[in-house]
Amino acid sequence: MRKLILNPLKLLVLTIAATALAVSAATAAPMKGKPSGPKPCHGKAKVMVVLKGTLADDSAAADTSFQLTVQHTNRWGRAYKQASQPLTVNVDASTRYVKADQPSTLDALALNDQVIVKSKMSRCDLLASAASPAALTAKMVVVQTPEADESSQSS
Repeated sequence: MRKLILNPLKLLVLTIAATALAVSAATAAPMKGKPSGPKPCHGKAKVMVVLKGTLADDSAAADTSFQLTVQHTNRWGRAYKQASQPLTVNVDASTRYVKADQPSTLDALALNDQVIVKSKMSRCDLLASAASPAALTAKMVVVQTPEADESSQSS
């Protein structure tokens, strides 16, 4: 120990080396808290896509899709609003239709009806296809026709 005190150059070199090791060990330690960057997609998270707009075509009962001019969306439907209009919305046998608070069918939907379309999709599919949104299959179509409100107000 006495030799180190007498030779300040050795003491300085050892101090710098110990400091360098301590700094490198501190920066190599994992960060605490939330990780930064995009969240990984595991494909399991389903989100509700809600589109509100007007029907751009008059659908028949045998159709498997209808045209919708999107006017409003929730967070997950933004890409569909920015896409070219009118938007094609697919339907299948499990799609539910509601008109005037009663169950309905696809052929009961008329041109220029105000509708809300609800669909569930994988969050990863939506994030991966932000430029051109993935095909949308409706789970529920709710008609909000102003005619029903006018008829109840006139009585």
